[in-house]
Amino acid sequence: MLEINREVAGFRDAGPAVLARLTRIDGRVRREIERAAQVALMQETIARAFGVPVAELRAPTRRRAPIALARQVAMYLTHVAFGFSLSAVGRHFGRDRTTAAHACRHIEDRRDDPAFDLLLDRLERAVSAVPVIGQMQ
Repeated sequence: MLEINREVAGFRDAGPAVLARLTRIDGRVRREIERAAQVALMQETIARAFGVPVAELRAPTRRRAPIALARQVAMYLTHVAFGFSLSAVGRHFGRDRTTAAHACRHIEDRRDDPAFDLLLDRLERAVSAVPVIGQMQ
């Protein structure tokens, strides 16, 4: 960030349009870092809750059923709790939006089970309670 600020200072004479563009880029980078931190938090929480390694959630292949379920829960909660689009969810998990949509439908169908629904409620509250870096006061 310090490097970006130095570059911005060097462009002050270039005009307000260049500065405005650099500020937008800097803001987008900051937001993307915050969103990646939210996803990492989600993955850590779900991995611990399901007793699976975080690396398995991030693996490019499907893996065993318990790991696939944990990944689907993490994708679902990323979409529901953090409001990420299905495209963004897929991108953060190394999948496409249709896979994220399938995960959300699958988990939503399983919420009919009271015990599973309670688990999801508790996990959602746990990850929603932690402030994002940019929102801390």
